[in-house]
Amino acid sequence: MTEFENLSREIEVKMKPEVRDVLMSSKNSDSERIRLIHLLMNLGIAYHFETEIDEILNKAFEIVEDMISQQDDLETISTMFEVFRLRGYYMSCDAFNRFKGEDGKFKESLVKDTKGMLQLYQSAHLGTPSEDIMDEALSFAQRHLESLICNQAASVSPHLSTHIKYALCRDRYHNIEIIATREYISFYDHEEDHNETFLKFAKLNFNYCQLHYIQELKDLTKWWKDLDLASKLPYIRDRIVEVFFAALTMYFEPRYSLGRIIVAKLTALGTVMNDTCDAYATLPEVASLDDAFQRWDLGYTDKLPSYINIVFRSVFDTLEEIEQEMRPRGRSRIVQVSVGEMKKLARAYLAISRWSRTSHVPTFEEYMEIGMQTSMDHFAAYSFIAMEDCDETQMCEWYNSKPKMMEALNAVYRLKNDISTHEQEMRRGEVARGLNCYMKQHGVTIEEAAEELNKLAIHYYKIIMEEFLTTTAVPRPVLVRCLNVSRPIDLFYKGIDRFTNPGELKDAITSLFIHPIPL
Repeated sequence: MTEFENLSREIEVKMKPEVRDVLMSSKNSDSERIRLIHLLMNLGIAYHFETEIDEILNKAFEIVEDMISQQDDLETISTMFEVFRLRGYYMSCDAFNRFKGEDGKFKESLVKDTKGMLQLYQSAHLGTPSEDIMDEALSFAQRHLESLICNQAASVSPHLSTHIKYALCRDRYHNIEIIATREYISFYDHEEDHNETFLKFAKLNFNYCQLHYIQELKDLTKWWKDLDLASKLPYIRDRIVEVFFAALTMYFEPRYSLGRIIVAKLTALGTVMNDTCDAYATLPEVASLDDAFQRWDLGYTDKLPSYINIVFRSVFDTLEEIEQEMRPRGRSRIVQVSVGEMKKLARAYLAISRWSRTSHVPTFEEYMEIGMQTSMDHFAAYSFIAMEDCDETQMCEWYNSKPKMMEALNAVYRLKNDISTHEQEMRRGEVARGLNCYMKQHGVTIEEAAEELNKLAIHYYKIIMEEFLTTTAVPRPVLVRCLNVSRPIDLFYKGIDRFTNPGELKDAITSLFIHPIPL
């Protein structure tokens, strides 16, 4: 048998039944089962038990108030909060009021519970716009965890200290799931009370996923080389590995292999469009590219500049191939949504190019209206194409209704991207960018503008969570894709533009595609 087959057999025949028995054991209380679900989520194996988890949480949420009333443990309450919220249940943040003193502040005695503080920190990122207590929780937990690490507290084991440092750098909610999983497996391996069965399952599952990713990356790399765009268009960023890495953010589960390939292909071509319009083409050439996209007809491409024709045909042909593959599966309508996104992208790039080529600095509001059209909603649209377990009509109608969640996704990306890429874009003379527009309009320094844009981004992150918890027009798997779209923004754009700068993602990429986890 192949390594694929060996891993699959051990997971399906041995590991899943054993873990299922532990999860569903009648000996477990409701809170103990939620802790187990939390562990499964962190180890990246919860997707194997969707039915069982839904059954447990549906029952538990009916009695959640009783469960909370019986608990005064910070780690337990924080764990319940994270599990319920990430599974789409709107657990009230009022549960954290019990940890405040008479002065209305979180009790200083809580800092002795290191794991409780860490779990509070992770959960505090799941707040909505009206939940001020979650901001207080985040500030409180972050301050004390940073102090703990700085003072190298003897009570904190080396592996827990490393785990805390990692979390402070990037919390779970703002990280790619499979990257966070790999780090957590390493941490859990050093926990004295770890469950050997759960740990082994997690390692086997990660290695099984990794084999899928390696094969997918090989297939994608062949497609990219066959297109030969890197030599035909030498000005573009040749980042196919980083593009595939980004596609993993949508879904890491093996069953979504086709979805990752589709997302990666369309993302790669979107990057080609961006590089063409932002950094190379003249304004008339950008206008001709936009015209080609709006017509969406190869019969009108004869008069295009040769390299603009290459850009357009690459996108057109790839989407045609995807539609041909998806039509027998009843998924052609959702492909047309992505065609519409490409048209929207081209039109927005033209508007931005006009500003840049004429050195026009629009108001911040004018810029955001256009800039948000080059952001994240098209990634969500790409990810829907291969989600054959969800109703196509339902997804299309919801997406085309321009839901608030998409607006928030676009805003977060645009704000974070503009902060991290400001210097290089200004060097290219691209003055029509968010940070510069805000500075000019409000007469503030770059530092003040960046601070305000970061505040806005945090607000929109909260809107994403609120919409995730309250949207009923589509099932949870669709909303999870949208939630996942927001996950890599910090990884790619916190501080610097890691997508554009080769090598910045090296450690994360090698951990996913090169190094398996030793058993």
